[in-house]
Amino acid sequence: MTSGGSPADWTVTAIAARGLGTDFTLHGPDGVHLNVHTGLPGTFNVANAALATVMVVASGVDATAVQAALDHHDPFTVAVPGRMQLVSEEPAAVVDFAHNPDALARALEAVRSPQPGSRVIVVFGATGQRDQSKRPAMGAIAARLADFVIVTDDDPHDEDAAAIRTDVLAGARAAQEQESLGCAIEEVFPRGTAIARAVELAGPSDTILVAGRGHEVWQEVKGVNLALDDRVELRNALTARGFTVLPDDRIES
Repeated sequence: MTSGGSPADWTVTAIAARGLGTDFTLHGPDGVHLNVHTGLPGTFNVANAALATVMVVASGVDATAVQAALDHHDPFTVAVPGRMQLVSEEPAAVVDFAHNPDALARALEAVRSPQPGSRVIVVFGATGQRDQSKRPAMGAIAARLADFVIVTDDDPHDEDAAAIRTDVLAGARAAQEQESLGCAIEEVFPRGTAIARAVELAGPSDTILVAGRGHEVWQEVKGVNLALDDRVELRNALTARGFTVLPDDRIES
């Protein structure tokens, strides 16, 4: 085969969850089909992997060679620092840069495991000196989409950190009450302690999402930069609890 046609000539079927990732099949012109896996969570990563595969075939690479590469190298399970970055698999522990309502909703939906009894634990806050209206909205989204909501500090900058947490908590608790949501809500700070609390709550089948700061390694508080890397905090807390973490090269930026 020398041409894969255009992306519109391909369809995606047989979508099945595997861990936080997805197995799926691509069907193209002339009966060609490719079995693809991405270890990255979320339907947007399925779309990205599918488009990348189709573009390789469309460039003239034989579909058989493409399938061999997919089977051997698993090219769509890569760690992008702070972007849906997987720190451990049991529990699934993810660090993501999601720091606004839409991004937080997408991240929470992406990490929800189909495994019965699996729970989502989210740790997040809101950035100081930014759009204050987003704070209660983010709290409400977390309450709707997570089982445990841990509100903590992001980068307060020159704002009072407690006041920021209060705004986020107000949205979470209002949604919990008005919509009869079954989530648990906690306020825990500083951020490292909040991450440790999430790990304390988690069982092997659960998912922890630490959202908002991604690959950042400094937290600004009243003009002072404090060393803080969510990935390191999460890794240390998991190790202290006896959980297995992924190799360092999946964590470092």
